Amino acid sequence: MEPRPAEEWRYVSVALAVVGVLAVAQVAGWLVYRSVHHGPTALELTEKCLRREKLLAVDAARNDPIARTARGGALVTRVEDNGVQVAIARTEEEAKRLAAAYLATGRKIELRLDVRGNVVYVWEAPREPSPTQRQTMYDCWYE
Repeated sequence: MEPRPAEEWRYVSVALAVVGVLAVAQVAGWLVYRSVHHGPTALELTEKCLRREKLLAVDAARNDPIARTARGGALVTRVEDNGVQVAIARTEEEAKRLAAAYLATGRKIELRLDVRGNVVYVWEAPREPSPTQRQTMYDCWYE
């Protein structure tokens, strides 16, 4: 005995409903994952790049009260025997505020202070950093 067309449509309707429920569940799961899972931060990416690609030792910027206020985090490292403190701001306006705070300290750091996008670099040496030192840090710049 062959199924009647009405019965076939009932099976097709149920199958389409199951597929629809599965599709909705998949989209809902993706939306929940996207809202909960955040990728690595700029600080984490910068630290990973400096350690793995540039083979530099990296530490937290504990002794710099200005860098510690950076909402994106801060770190210190040495490039070719020149120390550098990196303060990662969340916005370019915050980076400008951090740079202004460094300049307001009265130390002569104009030649040792770099602002690139939302990142502020303060070099340790009493002279301006070399182009290769700067480039090493710029290679690990993430926004």
